[in-house]
Amino acid sequence: MQDTKKFPIRYVKSMWDGIDFETFDFEKNGIGPVGESFDLFGDKSIELVKIPGHTNGLTAIKINVGEKFVLLYSDGGYAKKSWQEMIPPGTALDEELSMKSLEWIRQMSLDENCVESLANHDADIVPHEIILK
Repeated sequence: MQDTKKFPIRYVKSMWDGIDFETFDFEKNGIGPVGESFDLFGDKSIELVKIPGHTNGLTAIKINVGEKFVLLYSDGGYAKKSWQEMIPPGTALDEELSMKSLEWIRQMSLDENCVESLANHDADIVPHEIILK
């Protein structure tokens, strides 16, 4: 939330007006590009992984079922092409961290246990069902 005050031009306050947020602290545990994540339910089923660069608090969501997982990497890249060709987001608060996060996204996306890896703005994605077994 600090960034919304420090960089107000980057954030549209009306998008979250009236929403009661509950913040959390990332755990320093070696997970992700900067070694920080938050285990949402305490069972490793959903991990919020810190992927800074585009913004300081940017988070990827890793959904785990057994060894298989789906990665939702938000604005860590704008499409599959981003991690395939190492094209960082158009704007970044920290370009070096943005590339480090994109490298992690690429590594995770290429992992044999990754069922799917999705960006928020990928125009090629059509609604579909993802089955993790």
